[in-house]
Amino acid sequence: MRILPLIVKNLNYEINNNFILKDININTTEKKITIIAGNNGSGKSTLLKALHGLIKMPESTIKWGEFTTSEIKKNQSMVFQTPILLNRTIYENLLYVIKQKNIKDKYYVDKIIKKLNLESIMNINTKYISGGERQKVAIAMSIIGDPKIIFLDEPTSQLDPVYKNEIENIINNLASSTTKIFMTSHDISQIKRIGKEIIFLDKGKILYQNSTEKFFIQKHCDLIENYINFG
Repeated sequence: MRILPLIVKNLNYEINNNFILKDININTTEKKITIIAGNNGSGKSTLLKALHGLIKMPESTIKWGEFTTSEIKKNQSMVFQTPILLNRTIYENLLYVIKQKNIKDKYYVDKIIKKLNLESIMNINTKYISGGERQKVAIAMSIIGDPKIIFLDEPTSQLDPVYKNEIENIINNLASSTTKIFMTSHDISQIKRIGKEIIFLDKGKILYQNSTEKFFIQKHCDLIENYINFG
């Protein structure tokens, strides 16, 4: 399934006559990690949800290769900033998703647990695990079924450096396979470390879209310069 280029044409989204996203146009062939950045309230999470299909848009607005968002729905997943987990053990959370996706491999849970190094906590109820562990479990659930696209909303914003590093390694490993990653981040150091492309938003509009390499060497408006220097 060819999901690139991603082409977004004239995407607009408003609530109570206030535009949250305005005239969004995107054309990207970046296969690995695209970071959606910007200050608080810029529309990062809203754009992520629109690309994922949680916010309904006209079918012609977003195209993944030759497919619409609804046509690729089964080939994508999303991890929220505050992960949504069942009040069960980690093993049971993973098993639930596997059953929902009708995966018959009886060893699939074990493979996912091993892949994300969850063996030591797999029988613990999710209400007793740390924030970093919750993110790992949420990502583990998101990769079940080998989706082509994963959306991550600020996946490391509340984590200590050890878990941040571990989650970034997981994200890099996913992107090195055949998984396209879109993630929001406000962490300049993180964007430098793992981002391959950046889409920078302000007040719902795209101010910049290009490679992260060019982003950090080019001259920008004061708003972006301040974001880079103080973000």
